[in-house]
Amino acid sequence: MPVRGRTVREFTAGADFWNILDGWAQQTGYRLIAFDQSSRLYQRGVGFLVAPQRLQATYTGAGYRLEAFVWVPLFTRVFTLMLMPEELRIDPGGFTGTLPRSTARGHVNLLLQALGQPPIA
Repeated sequence: MPVRGRTVREFTAGADFWNILDGWAQQTGYRLIAFDQSSRLYQRGVGFLVAPQRLQATYTGAGYRLEAFVWVPLFTRVFTLMLMPEELRIDPGGFTGTLPRSTARGHVNLLLQALGQPPIA
């Protein structure tokens, strides 16, 4: 199973979605790195020893879209002779980026649980 790309979930949630998201970020160590009127991008880690884990949340008008992934910095990609993709899905399977993907999956599952959504298996 290829691990390139992002793990995506779309769902509806209550008006407290952003408050739940901010509480989750504080609890799990994710920090807000970019935002606009309808979207926020959070990151955990700086990429020195373990690739940073990212979560992008977007209001779509009909609900919310979560995109979770492990971002592989250019230094790491060069070090691996560009064999690592820039983004890795956090779904289980495959051996590429196993530790940061597993960690990110655990954190995102906490958020999904708080939102009443099924976990990433």
